[in-house]
Amino acid sequence: MIQVFKVSIVCGLLFVSNLLHAASQTTVVSGAVAVRPHMQDFFDSISKLQNYIVNKSDYLSDKNADQVLVLIGNFKDKTIALKKEKFAQSADMKFRAHQLAEGLNEAFETYKDGFRDYSYWVLKSNLNQCFACHTQKGLEKTQFKLESTSQAASFSQAEFLFLVRNYDQALPLYKQIIQTYPQNKESVESLETSLQKVLYYYVRVLRDDAQTEKVFEQLSQNKSLPEYIHHSLSAWKNYLKVKKYRVVEDVQVKDVQSLEKFVKERENVASHYTFSRQRTIVDLETSQVLFKLLEKNENKKLKPWLLYYLAMTESGYRTTMFDSTPELYLKECIENHTKSKAAPRCLELYKQMKKEAYTGSRGTDIPKNVQEQIKKYESMISK
Repeated sequence: MIQVFKVSIVCGLLFVSNLLHAASQTTVVSGAVAVRPHMQDFFDSISKLQNYIVNKSDYLSDKNADQVLVLIGNFKDKTIALKKEKFAQSADMKFRAHQLAEGLNEAFETYKDGFRDYSYWVLKSNLNQCFACHTQKGLEKTQFKLESTSQAASFSQAEFLFLVRNYDQALPLYKQIIQTYPQNKESVESLETSLQKVLYYYVRVLRDDAQTEKVFEQLSQNKSLPEYIHHSLSAWKNYLKVKKYRVVEDVQVKDVQSLEKFVKERENVASHYTFSRQRTIVDLETSQVLFKLLEKNENKKLKPWLLYYLAMTESGYRTTMFDSTPELYLKECIENHTKSKAAPRCLELYKQMKKEAYTGSRGTDIPKNVQEQIKKYESMISK
């Protein structure tokens, strides 16, 4: 991290992938604590789970159930052990280790209880918190690559490469998927994910309007893309050209009133775009500004409100991008800012997200442990 602070920046595996970069250069952290063995363990776990992560049907299959449960359990145990290590006790690392362990434990328990579809979402979202935070902070690229992905399909390779910030190899794969659809036989889901990853990179990391617009124009040349994707690309190009829609680099937000004013202005901009996919580009820039405000914020009363509005802004694409970061913002708001007036609103949004997560064609079926968590939060706030 650029600076150490106690706010829960909720990046799941951010500390893992950042330390992977350090581990490639050194084997020592905090004196005598070796990092490389721990990072190798994490890489090993991710490698073994990779096939099930990129092939949902294999993750849900009864024939793989025992093996998947063992792999998730082993990964979970490694994160619990990691929490005890000296280098994981610093202010910024401690929370990340806790969130990773908590997320993997939820994936493990829900899989064991038969909620495999939700377990898959939880596991993938915990891993995908990496790219959410990496792009949020505009972290530099790496050259990490697992040998096990070398024979995998283009989309699977791109997903892992993007996860570990190997943008040089990931972006060309995503672009190729979009430009050769539907002849490449990729699913619509893979197409949409590829497009959103390209959007994440160019808007949050590269941040060069001319280059971004050029890429959107290139992708638009594929006339076989679904009509709604052409509409999204057109809306994104339009957004880049309208100066009054863009965020001001140094937004002055010093209290709740000015924060609400900023969020309202950004919501007004987003309202110009009819569908959620079209407004994603607006929300990405909005959340990036809110995230930076959270980093440098010194106003304790403002902090829970920043967490709430971050969660609200990012909730629009949390499901399609397998990103549970908004839920973690809300948990931080509820658990550490219980007396704030923002806490009840954080709880209501959290309950809404959980209800949506467990609602399907058979109605709503919320697991017992999730219900108990909600009751715990309700009790905390009522007191």
